[in-house]
Amino acid sequence: MPEDHDSKTESTKLLNIRKDVARSSPKRLRILTLGRSFLWQLVLPRVTVLLTWSLLNAVVALPVRLLYALVLIDGLLLLWQAQCFLRSADMHIRDTGHLAPVWGGYLAILFSGFATVTLWWDAVLIATTPAEPAYAEQEKLAREALYDLSVSPDGQRLVFAGEIPHGLTRRMEALMEDTPALREVALSGPGGLIYEARGVAQLIRERSLDTVVEGLCASACTLVFVAGRDRRLAEGGALGFHSYMLAYPGGLPQVDLKKEQQRDRAFLVQQGISAGFTDRLFATANSDLWIPDAAELHRAGVLTLP
Repeated sequence: MPEDHDSKTESTKLLNIRKDVARSSPKRLRILTLGRSFLWQLVLPRVTVLLTWSLLNAVVALPVRLLYALVLIDGLLLLWQAQCFLRSADMHIRDTGHLAPVWGGYLAILFSGFATVTLWWDAVLIATTPAEPAYAEQEKLAREALYDLSVSPDGQRLVFAGEIPHGLTRRMEALMEDTPALREVALSGPGGLIYEARGVAQLIRERSLDTVVEGLCASACTLVFVAGRDRRLAEGGALGFHSYMLAYPGGLPQVDLKKEQQRDRAFLVQQGISAGFTDRLFATANSDLWIPDAAELHRAGVLTLP
C-alpha cells in the first residue's frame, strides 16, 4: 500500500510538471490571457480604427484606390485581431473550462466586424457618389437651363434661344471673347430681365455685331436685337413688344418703371428707331404683345436689312 501511494504521488507530480512545462513553453508564453487579449488585441485597436473611419467619413471623400487599399489593410487587421483572441480563448477553455467570457468575446468580434463593414460601406458611398454642386452653382445651372447658347462651327454666329436670366451677360461676354471671328447674333425667346438685356445689348453694340431674329423675339429680347449694327428677320421670325412690368407683386420702391422705359426709349432712338414707334411700344400694356409686320418694322428703322 505505501508503494501504491508513493506511485500515485509521483504520477501527480509528473503530470503537474508536464502542465507547468506546457504553460511555460515559448509558444504559449506568446499568447496573452483572455482578458488582456480582449483589451489590448481586440477592443482598443478596433475602437481606434472605428473612430478613424468615422472621422474620415465625416471630413473627406477618399480616392477610390486609396479607399480600397485601406479596406484591405483593415480587413487583414481585423482577421489578425480575431485570430489572436481565438488563440487566447482556446487556451482559456483548456485551462479553466469557462465558456461565458469566451462567448462574450465572440459577440464583441461579431459587433466590431459589423460596425467595421458598415463604415467601409459608408466610405465607399461617399467616395463613389458624385458631389452635389454648391447652392450658388445649383442656381447658376438652373438659370442656364432656361436658355440655349451655342456658336456655329465657323465661329461667326452665336445663337441664343430662351429666357434672359441673371448671369447671361457675363456668360455671353466670356463666349464672345473666346470667338473673335463672331459676326452675327441670332435671337429668339420670350424675354426676361431688362438689366441683363441691357448688358448683352452693350456687348453687341461694342463689337458692332449684326443681329437676326429666328422665331419669336419678345419683350426684353427686342432690346438685345435693336443693339445690332445690321438687323434682319429670318424666315418665320417676329418681334413682340410691350411696356415693362415688375416680376414682384408688391413692386419695388427703388424701381421707377417710367424712368426705366425712358432710359431704354432713348437707346432705341439712338439706334435709329422712330420716336413714334417707341411711343406705341411703351403704350402697349405689359399683358399684351404687339407684333408689327416686317414692313412697319422697316419704316420705323427697327430692321435695316431685308
